[in-house]
Formats: sequence, structure tokens, C-alpha cells
Amino acid sequence: MKIRLGVIGEAENIDIFREVIEEYNDYEIATFIDADGTHTLNIIDTHQQDFDSWLIFDQINYLHIKNWGKVQKPVYYIPYCGASFYKTLCTTIYQGFKIDELSIDTIPYYDITRALEDMKINYNVINHLSDEHGALSLNGYAAFHLELFKKGITKAAVTRSYFVKNLLEQHGIPAFCIMPIRVTVRNILNVILTQFRIKKLREGQIAVQVFSFNLLGDKDNFYSVDDLYSREIAISQKLISYTKNISGSLKPANEGNFYIFTTRGSLERLTNSFTSLPELPILRDLSKSLHACGIGIGNSAREAEYNAVIALKHACADKKGSWYVVLDDKTISGPLGSAQQIDFQYASAQLEEVSKKTSLSQATLSKICHALKIYGRDELNAQELATILQILPRSARRILTCLTEHGYAEEIRSEMSETKGRPRKIYKIKL
Repeated sequence: MKIRLGVIGEAENIDIFREVIEEYNDYEIATFIDADGTHTLNIIDTHQQDFDSWLIFDQINYLHIKNWGKVQKPVYYIPYCGASFYKTLCTTIYQGFKIDELSIDTIPYYDITRALEDMKINYNVINHLSDEHGALSLNGYAAFHLELFKKGITKAAVTRSYFVKNLLEQHGIPAFCIMPIRVTVRNILNVILTQFRIKKLREGQIAVQVFSFNLLGDKDNFYSVDDLYSREIAISQKLISYTKNISGSLKPANEGNFYIFTTRGSLERLTNSFTSLPELPILRDLSKSLHACGIGIGNSAREAEYNAVIALKHACADKKGSWYVVLDDKTISGPLGSAQQIDFQYASAQLEEVSKKTSLSQATLSKICHALKIYGRDELNAQELATILQILPRSARRILTCLTEHGYAEEIRSEMSETKGRPRKIYKIKL
């Protein structure tokens, strides 16, 4: 399978890229010329689903895209530093310009000083434009160089953009454009290729999804064996349709449990990388009788099935209809699609030791550690812990008391509640 790569940049950069891409047979390329940098976001937004990855030129354009925050596919950039800058620097020196007489944009300040030290070039000042947050337009870059030139501080400019170079030359300012070098383009193309292959391997991992249904219902009604069998058949028929959507195979188990064997990639696409519940009419029809759902990812069918059962146990302990997932790195996430969805680990030697001493499960301890990360501190009260763990405050107080008794928490102070009631105890957690 070839990688669909969208490439955005100035015409001069695209020309260099086209020379290099001829060496590769792994890509399907589409190029978009954006001379002044104002169309990149619109291009990406229009073609979100047409490409597997995007390639743009220089780190500032990359910042613009990241700050935008709406790109759905991986974005790679060809950095303008190191050899790219060395080449341009040599050209300016060859033409008789001193470092103090140049205004330079895009290149990180550290890279400039390192290049000058490597080349044994003395300097008094570096006229450098820092745009580390990508806040300036190309016209802003041109204004920076133009102002220094008009004040007599500089005699030439070094810029990342041909658009800026042309603007400056129209004002009679000598300008040099930093260009990507071919070896850097090759390196980035190799990185894209490697990461794409890793992604495909990961998507091909075995995934097991376990649905647990309450065949008896919530009421004290009598069901004959035939009634239960009919309900099970009805659920099976709907799950078969669902299974086809994820290219999987269905295996009914017992007592309302159904196992679906598929791939990680299929379930990631369905759940938006395990962050939401799928919007499928078939699943909505089944939601009334669904007790819980667990998804397991593994490098073997056995590992995936084992992780799915662990995920199902966590889902069963949560509210009705919850979905949980256990990944191959033992990360547990859930309930999917909930505002309270959290990620935590259940495999930790340190937490295993704490679990043995306190009789608290590793999952509970992992959730406490996650709560500390969310609040950004190592102090909690029972109400905060209850919110994260989705349990009653008195249950949270019992957990904190247990940790305190075994030396893993310490009561450090009390604070008055905003509402009436006794002061809340604040605990320092020592996990």
C-alpha cells in the first residue's frame, strides 16, 4: 500500500522535493503551491480525508498548523536549520557580507550561534527574528527585515521564504533564501515511511471485543429457556451485522456474553481512537439490554482476549452500558465517550506491592495516581477523589483512611467546606 502524501509549500521548495521523490516508489504525491503561506490551513481542511500524511516546509509553518489544532492526519516538516542554514551562510559570506550586517529569520538562535562557532566566525550581534510561537505572517517577516535595513543596521537579509525574498528585493534589499537540502528531504521521507509501516502493524494487532448482555432484564419476569434462546438469537443477528462493519468474526459464549475478534485499526476508527462510542443504529438498538462492553488489544489472540475480559470487569463495575479498553501496554481507558474518561495502568510493580499491603486493587491505585496528575498536585480530599473514581465520598474517605494507616497517605490539614458541614481533611498521597 502506497502512502498518500500531501505536500504544501512554495514552488521553489516543491521543485527540490520533486527531484528527491523520484527515488521512491512508496508514495502517491499531490502537491499544493502556497506562495504566501495564507492558504495552507484551507488546503488541509479541504483535503483532510484525501491523504495519510502531510509534508510542509520549515518549522514555522508546522507551528501554524499545530496552533490551528484541526488537522486529522500526521504532519511532518522539513526543518530549516543545520546544513540548510550553513549553505546559505556560506553564500552570504562569499558575497562579502558580515554576520552583523545580516537580519535572519526562522533559524533558531542556538543553531545560528553553533554554526558561527563551528565555522570560527566572529560576531558582535545577531539580528535575529524570534517567532517560536508562529504568530507572524510572511508580511511580518518582511517588515522585520525592512525596518532594520532602513535604519542602516543591516545590509542584507536571510529568510525562509521566497515570498519574503521577492518583497525585500523589490525594496532594493539583497536577500538570501534558506532552502531545504536533498539529504534532509530524504531523511524526512524515510521517517514518514517508517512511521506509516509501524502504524499499519499496530492497526493490524488483534483486538477482542466482549459484549455482556442482561438476557433476564431488570424486572422480576419469568423467562423460559425458549424465551432466553430467542433473545440470544435476536442479539446475535444484530451483532453479526455490527461485526461485518468492523471486518470481524462473532463467537457467542455463555450467559449473554459475545466475543468479536477483529483488528485494532477497525475499532480505533470506529471509536475515534478509543475516545468515543460509535454512532451506529445497530448498537443503539442493543443499548437497552447491554450490561457492559470490554475491548482488549494484544499481540496474540490469547493476550487480546485476556485484556478484553479485564476491560469488561472494569466496565461492569461502572454504570450500565459502559465501554472500557485495555491496550497492549496495560493501559486501561474508560468509560469511552464519557466526560469522566480516564487512562490508567494496572500493571506496576510498585502499585502491586501497595495493593498487597492495603488490599486496594491496582486499578483503584492507578486511578488515584491519575487523579493526582489531573489536579497537578499530590494533595487530595475525599470529595475530589470521589469525583475522579466516580464513587461515594464515604467510600473515598475509606480509601484515604486505608492509605493513611499503611503509610501511603498523610492527613496534613483541614479546610472549611463552601457549604455547611464539617471541615474537609486534606491528604498528601505518597504513592
